[in-house]
Amino acid sequence: MFFQIKHLSVEFSQQNEAHQILSDVSLSVSEGEFVALVGESGSGKTMTALSSMHLLPEQIHVTGGEILLGEKNLSAMSDREFRSVSGKEISMVFQSPMTSLNPLMKVGKQIEEAGLIHGMSKEEACRRARELSKKIGLSDTERIMQSFPHELSGGMKQRIMIASALMNNPRLLIADEPTTALDVSTQEEIIKILVNLRQNLKIAMLLISHDLSVVKKLCSRVYIMYKGKIIESGTIEEIFDNPRHEYTKALVMAGKI
Repeated sequence: MFFQIKHLSVEFSQQNEAHQILSDVSLSVSEGEFVALVGESGSGKTMTALSSMHLLPEQIHVTGGEILLGEKNLSAMSDREFRSVSGKEISMVFQSPMTSLNPLMKVGKQIEEAGLIHGMSKEEACRRARELSKKIGLSDTERIMQSFPHELSGGMKQRIMIASALMNNPRLLIADEPTTALDVSTQEEIIKILVNLRQNLKIAMLLISHDLSVVKKLCSRVYIMYKGKIIESGTIEEIFDNPRHEYTKALVMAGKI
């Protein structure tokens, strides 16, 4: 498998007390495959993603398991070692572009910065940022590149986050709730962008979502998470047509949490 999480356990520690957040979580993504991690808020989806990206808060720690990208053991890397991989081989679109973008920096500079960190020249980063902006459907590119985040709509900010994550042609994209808090028409536009990425860039993606309608449109396989554990997994058809776990059945019946 191209990307694997094997028996991942994560704990929150405070004042000599430890609380289990993730327990024995295992999942995989093949090269070029779109896979979903689904569950209600607080189930551990985002914590799984943050563990993969070395972004856990200070009091939360990985206590067991491995995270593998190809032959590289991401969980064994120091934060400094991981910086050479982050954004280049594995990248992430965060849940809230409003809080993830720097409000004091023009969005064009923020996209370019992702390339500069990994050795692009200023000219190359500028060209790449504008090229990606057009690919993800931003018209009037020059005006948008010179805008601050507060001057853009939610859908535009989400596109900026996707462009920044793609700046260095990563092999794996982790997308944490990329359509949350967007209106229905903008959600459909973001879904089309992600479909185009799969078809044209052959990128792999781990989609974190609570919206089964989005998952059904984008992914081939699904992992269901509940209270920090993977309780069921299967193809889209298996999960939607023949769910086994009672929690999964409730999710499918609800359609959207």
